[in-house]
Amino acid sequence: MWAIIALLVLYLFYLLNSKLGRPRLYPPGPTPLPIFGNLLSVAFNLRSKIPHHVLWRSWAHIYGNILGLKLGFINVVIVSGKELIKEVSTREVFDGRPDGFFFLMRSFGKKLGIVFNDGSSWSKTRRIVLKYLKSFGYNSRFMENYIGEECRALVKLRMSDAGQPILVNNMFNITIVNILWRLVAGKRYDLEDKKLKTLCDLIMRLFRAVDMSGGILNFMPFMRHVLPGPSGYTELTSIHKALHDFLRETIQEHQQSIDVNNPRDVIDAFLIEKMESKDQFFTDEELQVVCLDLLEAGMETVSNTAVFMLLHIVCNYDVQRKLHHEIDDVIGPLRPPALSDRTSMVYTEAVLLESLRISSVAAMGIPHMALDDARLGDYIIPKGTFVLLSMFDLHNSPHWKDPDEFRPERFITKDGNLIQDESLMPFGTGRRRCIGEGLARSELFMFITHILQKFYLKIPDGDTVPSLEPNDGLSLSAKPFRIVFESRNNL
Repeated sequence: MWAIIALLVLYLFYLLNSKLGRPRLYPPGPTPLPIFGNLLSVAFNLRSKIPHHVLWRSWAHIYGNILGLKLGFINVVIVSGKELIKEVSTREVFDGRPDGFFFLMRSFGKKLGIVFNDGSSWSKTRRIVLKYLKSFGYNSRFMENYIGEECRALVKLRMSDAGQPILVNNMFNITIVNILWRLVAGKRYDLEDKKLKTLCDLIMRLFRAVDMSGGILNFMPFMRHVLPGPSGYTELTSIHKALHDFLRETIQEHQQSIDVNNPRDVIDAFLIEKMESKDQFFTDEELQVVCLDLLEAGMETVSNTAVFMLLHIVCNYDVQRKLHHEIDDVIGPLRPPALSDRTSMVYTEAVLLESLRISSVAAMGIPHMALDDARLGDYIIPKGTFVLLSMFDLHNSPHWKDPDEFRPERFITKDGNLIQDESLMPFGTGRRRCIGEGLARSELFMFITHILQKFYLKIPDGDTVPSLEPNDGLSLSAKPFRIVFESRNNL
């Protein structure tokens, strides 16, 4: 009897050691505890209001550009530096996406869609989605028309409350959804639509609930049964249900009015292909997750970047003055801005690049996962390891000399030409580079030119200077602040 118990204890220790011990040639990092790994160290630092990306950065400065952590039962590696980030982004063995509970709970427990999918399923979905998006005007003249229409609606809304302090943190949400949703679902919403405002607020809450590592639900998923509230499970489940209910309703409306000979949008095209194809790949769940990916990723990161751009412009009078001068010189006060103006507006483009750099809203990128054991530098990254790319650190490293200063001139040569610096990777690089990069850059250019053509931006009297420190989360966001949009009609 005692021999059996002893064997069971030894076997348990063996399992714990294999699960929790440090793998051979694993990258260095803080010493992990049994069961919890480095989770308690992370929790302690977070209670001190240290954001995740700052914590990873401080540990990387101690242990090196390949930082090895153990979070619960999962190996997590933080990669810093341009060359290592490019290597991870371009090697097929690191093309996987995490299969942790947090990442799968939004997609019916499966790897579906574009953002958190991998392998042949991801390749096929990505190819089909791009085909459909392009067929309905993505990256075409139609797209510019949609962006222009939404910018004019936004300017009209700001004209209606010109001179009043406006909380701007959610200002771009519906505008951005409308631009892409015209292609995806053939529909636009009024900028004051209460239902869509609520939906956008849910997405923002979702992105604030946890960081890109996936949090406690990834590393100790059983905690959802023990502490469903504190672990975030209750809130995340509620948010995902509301988002899927909205998408399910949208898809059902399409099913009831579809004309197989005249598809109106991406959802129609998917439904028709599903009806005509014998391939079981085209499922209702796949379509829902694709729509969720486009809705979430298309809105949240661009909105946050646009808000950070306003933040730095309102806090830097000289930047705003130079933007006004270039807009007045190239576009003038009457003609609407157009994407064709970009080549003549070097300073405006430099402001966009500097906004993408300094905000780095995707602070750790979207996590990769090692599909097999792989050597990286002097270390072995075990199969199944989550790999986070320290994009914020890259964009705020000594390479930029004065990284904390908002200085668009760093992207302009002495001859007045725009510099494309390889150390700036706001949309990632390699095969998993963001498919929405072109649209995002176009939106940011049109937002800032339309707004500054018509308004001066000012901090309201009595308000303190807005904080430049970001909120933590799946992506970084600005702390709440207000702006007065003062009309330039006297021009």
